[in-house]
Amino acid sequence: MRHAKSSWAEPGVADHDRPLNERGKRAAPAVATFLHRTYFGGNDSPALLPPPDRLVSSTALRALTTAQIVRETFAMPVEQLLLESRLYLAEAELILDVMRGFEESWHHVMIFGHNPGMHEFAENILARANIPKMPTATAVIMAFPHEFWGLADWHEAQLIGYITPKSLERRFPELYGNISQGDGDD
Repeated sequence: MRHAKSSWAEPGVADHDRPLNERGKRAAPAVATFLHRTYFGGNDSPALLPPPDRLVSSTALRALTTAQIVRETFAMPVEQLLLESRLYLAEAELILDVMRGFEESWHHVMIFGHNPGMHEFAENILARANIPKMPTATAVIMAFPHEFWGLADWHEAQLIGYITPKSLERRFPELYGNISQGDGDD
């Protein structure tokens, strides 16, 4: 998942410390709620997929805040959210290296990071699918053909889901109206 929209409004704030803006504060919970209800069995709906074992986030405030919103929405214990400093502005190859280092006891993991690396990672790891773009607060759900993280390689994952705030807003305006409205495109 790419972090939700962040703010450039505070002069002098380092890039690493930029908080979510109002649009990000609307979109992150909306996407988290959709994922929880639609894929992971939240609100007593049938689960299509097992929930994540871990959330692994860049240390940047905008990514960490997005991950914390997801953790709270999924009602996961705080110790299941891990920080990974290498994910801050990581390129695709480094994201793959981080993933290859996941503990083998983790079966399902969500990574929270930044573009362009997250988009390039999704594009390169998928076997046949194409991700046209990865705006803020976009989640890409994928499955791998083997059970060991260390064996992950390019062009082998299968696309399960591609969720953007704008797609939620268009598809379910009564639930997610105005979550992508605001300060321009990503």
